[in-house]
Amino acid sequence: MRLFLASKLTLLAILVSCAVLPAAATNQLSGHPSPYLALHGDDPVEWRNWEEEVFSDARADNRLVFVSIGYFSCHWCHVMQRESYRDDAVATLLNRGYVAVKVDRELDPDLDQRLIDFVEKVRGAAGWPLNVFLTPDGYPVTGFTYLPRESFIEVLRELEGEWRQNHEKIAAAAKEFFATQMQEPESQAFIAPDIPATNLQQAFVAQAMLAADELQGGFGNTSKFPNVPQLDALLEVIGGTAGLDRDVADFVQLTLQAMALRNLHDHVNNGFYRYTTDPDWQTPHFEKMLYDNAQLARLYLKAHQIWPQQGYAGVAARTLEFVETSLKHPDGGYMSSLSAVDVHNREGAAYLWTRDQLAQLLTAAELDYMAELGQFDSPASEFLIVPLDGPGAAGNPQRNAAILGKLRARGGASMPADDKRLAGWNAMMLDALVAAADIDRRYDARARALYQNMRQNFYRDGRLIRFAGNADVADAALEDYAQVAYAFYRYGLRFEQESAIEIARRLTQSAHELFLRQGRWQQKTRNLIPIARGKWIMPDLVFTAPMTLWLRVALDIPGLDRKIRDSAIQMLQRVTRDMLDAPYFYGSFILLRIEHAG
Repeated sequence: MRLFLASKLTLLAILVSCAVLPAAATNQLSGHPSPYLALHGDDPVEWRNWEEEVFSDARADNRLVFVSIGYFSCHWCHVMQRESYRDDAVATLLNRGYVAVKVDRELDPDLDQRLIDFVEKVRGAAGWPLNVFLTPDGYPVTGFTYLPRESFIEVLRELEGEWRQNHEKIAAAAKEFFATQMQEPESQAFIAPDIPATNLQQAFVAQAMLAADELQGGFGNTSKFPNVPQLDALLEVIGGTAGLDRDVADFVQLTLQAMALRNLHDHVNNGFYRYTTDPDWQTPHFEKMLYDNAQLARLYLKAHQIWPQQGYAGVAARTLEFVETSLKHPDGGYMSSLSAVDVHNREGAAYLWTRDQLAQLLTAAELDYMAELGQFDSPASEFLIVPLDGPGAAGNPQRNAAILGKLRARGGASMPADDKRLAGWNAMMLDALVAAADIDRRYDARARALYQNMRQNFYRDGRLIRFAGNADVADAALEDYAQVAYAFYRYGLRFEQESAIEIARRLTQSAHELFLRQGRWQQKTRNLIPIARGKWIMPDLVFTAPMTLWLRVALDIPGLDRKIRDSAIQMLQRVTRDMLDAPYFYGSFILLRIEHAG
């Protein structure tokens, strides 16, 4: 059965003709407060919420649990819904043979990461939509990302038949795979106070530069993501290391310029897209996320401190302005994202232009001027606007500003918004506003307003609410506690607000009590499926590792419980084999060790 688990979607059995039909059910997602889940409320699939009853019903009917994870701004999630989840034939197969669950990955990041880890192990890569089949006891069997309708139907038919005939063997194989492949061996984790922190830093820089694209900027040679935690750590190294190889600074500046001047950045409406599908930063995936833009604004502000003449503060200001104009929630705080597709399922529709559309807004002279700037060099009928503002923008600044004013009138913010307000993501925005206020007092009011809104909507009696206004829909995770504690602490120091520092202290203590179990960090306090033992050291992924942020507060904040402070000091000496083998993913923790060395 290992072959079935690890590599094959094509199974050996055919669908049995006499399947036991489950009791009638209904789609539970209609009117859900998550915009992503509400999108699926009219699907003929009998979607369930992620809850304990899913597994009790699966055990009662001896059915596999089908978990489909996505998010509102995900293009291929919309495609799979349109092709498969709104199709009656697919719905019939799912409703008959499976307990089907839809999950918003932004409400349950821990479940998402665990199933991503599984699919990466069995497929080599993962993404969204993420689709995983679980046994009634919660062990993953197999999974995949987007599949066309016919391939998906084939999988559903064959897997249902295989489960009916061989469910005991499949369940045993899934449990064995979890035990042997999804656990970090105890021997990988140890205390090593004698490893020089500078050696770890050198290893991090060396591995980061091995992954660096020194021609185009960014990391890797396929799609390009911002990789903010790694760039942030490299900026720390550059700012604090004498005699560092000049190639490191050159690479970071090349990357900062490429992200701002090429098509990761929206040159009309501002803000950054989530990533580009090519290594040259030319073809964006059009979703715009609050967390990306908050982190990138903070990154460019940090770069401004090192290179104040490069225009990085302006990039940060335009990014913060995008968040303010396009992601501000009517009730305060900030929404999660803008979708990659418009209401007509056209990807990037608000950002792509044709010559005819430009001609409707610009004069003939302005069109000729845009041609001189290289706007029409592309043979494609649809194109993205060339940079007209900021460092590297060609042409006359006054003419560019006039043209931008006309282009913005088209309404680039018309892409549908996911209006969820999430604690951790708003905390990242608060951190960016605090950093901006350090160089421009005009951001003081925004920072104060966001802090007050977060106190009202995310904090209750020493605990956090992940999803503002919907405390019962999603549990706050370690990342929420770490990010909010860190942002509140920095806000309290910047604005001399002892109440913010006190909340940060309480959250830091609560996180230690809630999420540290037998020395290892868990992201959640409760789980419906079997879980690994937790992380001895947490890696940097899309965000800086929650453990590092927690440590930054726990090591410095006044008045913290002495036992918790001692625990934090001991954590600085931790090492894992993965950290030594892949320091690229542990830059924030390694740099923290440097700060506290000696």
